Amino acid sequence: MRSRNLVATLKRDVSFVWHAIIAVVFIGFAGLAIGAALLDLMALRH
Repeated sequence: MRSRNLVATLKRDVSFVWHAIIAVVFIGFAGLAIGAALLDLMALRH
């Protein structure tokens, strides 16, 4: 019974960490895209 609880807890933790990593990667790409767009706008003005 204990090992089953441990496995369930570990699966939940791994799932949480995996989703957090995916969120960080997507936020990073969104930040890069916004930065690139701002650089393009600045380049067009000059």
